[in-house]
Amino acid sequence: MKWARARSPRLPRGIVLAVALSLGIGQAGARANSPSIVVTYDVEYDGLLSLDVGRATVQYSATGAGYQLSLSFRPSSSAHSFAVGPAAARTSGLISTRGLSPASATLDYSIRSLSETRNFTFAGDRLQSVHIAKKKSGGLFKDGSAVAYDPRALPAYAPLSDADQKGVLDPLSAMFLPVSGKDGLDRANCERKLRIYDGRRRFDLVMTYRGTEKTALNGEALVCSASYVPIAGHSLEGDDFTTKMRDYRIAVALVAAPGSNFLIPARITLTDAGGESVAEAKAIALSGR
Repeated sequence: MKWARARSPRLPRGIVLAVALSLGIGQAGARANSPSIVVTYDVEYDGLLSLDVGRATVQYSATGAGYQLSLSFRPSSSAHSFAVGPAAARTSGLISTRGLSPASATLDYSIRSLSETRNFTFAGDRLQSVHIAKKKSGGLFKDGSAVAYDPRALPAYAPLSDADQKGVLDPLSAMFLPVSGKDGLDRANCERKLRIYDGRRRFDLVMTYRGTEKTALNGEALVCSASYVPIAGHSLEGDDFTTKMRDYRIAVALVAAPGSNFLIPARITLTDAGGESVAEAKAIALSGR
């Protein structure tokens, strides 16, 4: 199981953003019996070279007191050259007074020779079971290997305390932001801390107000800055994903999702000295009304 504890492979910044998108930025809240909302994102990187990373689609639907969310990412041919495969995430749960209350979540992705599936469940307001299955394809001098484990039990990672397992959202339940304040452009929508667990890492997104701007997608957008704060589950030896996310300047442009009380990311931008990665919503579709 030593390979499971090694540092994460270094990836192009656009690929990091695609993974970050699947890990979620935001918090969800909705009315029961709301129509399905489908958002399609283009993911691109612009630095020393420009790269079309791929397409991500997020879909939300609710029936009665329950909800379902799904995300699918399809890499472009350029991203395939980095051996980045598709990613998928699914979650379901109940609609509570504070928003969405997740019950179960699954995340699947592959990078180079490594594929991983994360499954985790919630009971009440607390993380319950966690199961990660990793498969690594064989190299020139070794066979492929597979391992399954609960990351909370591994000494190689920063420990997850009991308090930090309570009141958290899974990545997809953290994709949409419930309107706070008088309307969607109220700065109160930015001024909050989001507690997120992605099946291995527990982190906070600390959001602050930045301003507003015009968008071609859905009129005026609220713009927030966000800081990635690792809490638990990151490698004690250091991992590339956590380092990058801490170093990025993160900006999120939020617009109202039609037919709901949601604010959704119209654009997510990660910037450092090397360049800029952008996930931009190209379409928001409403169905089932």
